[in-house]
Amino acid sequence: MSKQCTKLKRKRDEAWFKDKYVVSNNAAYQADDLDAYDSDCDEINSAKIAFMANLSHYGFDNLAEDNKNVNEILTAELERYKDQVRILKEINNVNKASESCAQSLEIDNLKHTLSEHLKEKESLEQMVTLFKNDFQKEESRNIDRELALEKQVKELNNIVFKRNQSTQTVHMLTEPQFFYDHST
Repeated sequence: MSKQCTKLKRKRDEAWFKDKYVVSNNAAYQADDLDAYDSDCDEINSAKIAFMANLSHYGFDNLAEDNKNVNEILTAELERYKDQVRILKEINNVNKASESCAQSLEIDNLKHTLSEHLKEKESLEQMVTLFKNDFQKEESRNIDRELALEKQVKELNNIVFKRNQSTQTVHMLTEPQFFYDHST
């Protein structure tokens, strides 16, 4: 049996689904109203009535097409989310790589600075060693000079002492000279 459609199909959006819901609810209420007035009617579940109304009005081909459309939409969204996850992973990898690169550059700079400081320390230690050696040599020379000067001072003191003694002895050996005559 073929369908003859005189109207264009309506877009299936939120308003369309609301209309279908209202139609199915109205059918359920009408069935309840009939049951209330007709004592011979069997009670039928309102959900079954709504389902039957949808099926009779909608058809299996339309349901399959809607499911296919929904599946296509969900598949497209899933692909989009997968792309976003892939992009985020790539961004994360790039960020990690850039952080790693920055850290390795910083490590290289620190190694270079450390080697410069070690060279400077070694140079300073060599200078300190040279200064210590120079100081020890100078101190040794100064001690030798001091000893030589002390020896010279002793010799000069001996010479002075001997001269003082000899002048004293000369005065003692000579008779005192009188500068005037006592005869008067």
